[in-house]
Amino acid sequence: MSKIYQPTGRAREYSPLALNLYKGCTHGCKYCYVPRMLGQWNKHYDHSDCQPNVNYTELEKSAQQYFGIDKQILLSFTGDPYCGIDNTPTRKALEILNRYQHKVAILTKGGTRCLKDLDLFKQFGNRIKVGATLTFDNLNDSMEWEPGGATPQDRIEALKQLHEEGITTWASFEPVVIPEQSLHMLELAAPYLSHVKIGKLNNYNGLDANIDWSRFIFDSVKICRDNNLPFYIKKDLACFNRGVYLSGNELNEDYLNL
Repeated sequence: MSKIYQPTGRAREYSPLALNLYKGCTHGCKYCYVPRMLGQWNKHYDHSDCQPNVNYTELEKSAQQYFGIDKQILLSFTGDPYCGIDNTPTRKALEILNRYQHKVAILTKGGTRCLKDLDLFKQFGNRIKVGATLTFDNLNDSMEWEPGGATPQDRIEALKQLHEEGITTWASFEPVVIPEQSLHMLELAAPYLSHVKIGKLNNYNGLDANIDWSRFIFDSVKICRDNNLPFYIKKDLACFNRGVYLSGNELNEDYLNL
């Protein structure tokens, strides 16, 4: 789909608008919901077969249609804008979105792959933020759960370089598979981040039922506040809160949008 659209449900907590540029993904994340979702309508769907899925003429029309609407567009939900194939479509899409002065949020597990477009990020000025999904703190777990994604160290290095270049940076902590590792990654990345969004693991082989989510809220909020790091607690995590004060902003899905 080459059109800007309005996400719903849990996706809406990340952005009021979104754009998907690829069909499939090379990261092979064990917890990914997309294969299950799209497989409901197409039993032959293979999420590992990653291909560009963008019509630039259609995208140009969509960008023009939304011109002047002061809302952030996220890249992306059903695939990664910096997966392990040629990411020229991402650059071309960014050029179109910049032409129409759109605000763009990027979320990737591709680590330093995104730095090839650093020159273009700078053209957006304060209309762009580039983020990483941070999950595991070691190579073994990362390779088991996200075999095609960048290493944890590479993702933090990307955030560091982006931060040093003056780009607004952010991180998504979702899913949280091993809370201690997510908290460690939050501590490591905090110096290079402008803000974070924090969620949980949802309905994956019952693993989420064995995690003390109340404690995770307490620990993650403490790290954020110790580092003066703005944060948003997603709804499915916030319902486990037991006594941690959260401001209205910290529960507002649009608080950290551009």
